[in-house]
Amino acid sequence: MSDVRVGAGAPPPVLTVVQRGQITEAVHRGDVAVVGDGGRLIASVGEPERLISLRSSVKPFTAVAVLAAADAAGLTLDDEMIALASASHAGADEHIAVAQRMIDTFGMDPAHLIHGRPQSSRGGSGELLAHMCSGQHLSLLILAKARGYDPIGYGDVDHPVQRELRTVVGELLSVDLHAAPWGIDGCAIPTSAIPLRVAAEGARRWATPHDPLVPERYRALLERVRGAAVRHPRLISGAGLLDTDLIRGGEEAVVAKQGAEGLCLVGMPGYGIAVRTEDGDAAARSGRVATVAVLAAIGARVAAAPTLDAHRIVNLADPRGGAALATVRPGASLTSLKVS
Repeated sequence: MSDVRVGAGAPPPVLTVVQRGQITEAVHRGDVAVVGDGGRLIASVGEPERLISLRSSVKPFTAVAVLAAADAAGLTLDDEMIALASASHAGADEHIAVAQRMIDTFGMDPAHLIHGRPQSSRGGSGELLAHMCSGQHLSLLILAKARGYDPIGYGDVDHPVQRELRTVVGELLSVDLHAAPWGIDGCAIPTSAIPLRVAAEGARRWATPHDPLVPERYRALLERVRGAAVRHPRLISGAGLLDTDLIRGGEEAVVAKQGAEGLCLVGMPGYGIAVRTEDGDAAARSGRVATVAVLAAIGARVAAAPTLDAHRIVNLADPRGGAALATVRPGASLTSLKVS
């Protein structure tokens, strides 16, 4: 596995620029990897082999592991459940309703959930399920039920649920996750680090599940995950959020999933894209501008979709109302990006 780590070597190139009038007020640096058919690297900015933490971008792939276990046990997740298992959702009523239905259908005990409560409390009995990772965590409890594993400790790195996830996701991405660096995600389960290029290839495979590089035993399962996302894009994140707007704009050809600390993955037939903002993009503004700019640079049709109008350039509003006081725009490294 690559040994290029965050913070190693020269600073990454500038991906986006914060412009306030005549002042270039701030920049966001990062790396980009774009792969084509066969996983070949066809465009990049910075270091495409840099190790990045998958965080929540791994969820569509962990959903495959859940479906494999559920099918073997005769348990059936519908499209909405699969989408929520792949989601970092906004905690809207529609998300909570699907989470509750997962509990009711499979007899889950919410007391087993370890992700905690969302930082912005909704209040009421649905508060726990409003956590953005509730769908994934419920799906892991379904995996435990299907395999007969003890649900207690399902987030421990050596729990059989986590070992099974590393095996399946590693096979989907053609990387040994059992040997990969790891840490604990913000929702209390392990997260692994892989090269940015591998993450981009994962996105491409998600968008094209019957690609020869996808292990045959997982192709139909990955197609179910892809299909659930494109049929229920609002469940993947929420109204007005990048993942949902990309999937909606892609007319069932595009899949997208962000991960914490500035990671954005986009897949479509022929392309996989991974964008990582070095500073973590806490304000959630650089990554979406950079991602849409990369799509435009490679000539992706979705880049012109009206659903992405709010993400091409991010306006930083005047709190008193009126015109924007500053903008976040693509930097030269993205506007000059070429596909080889």
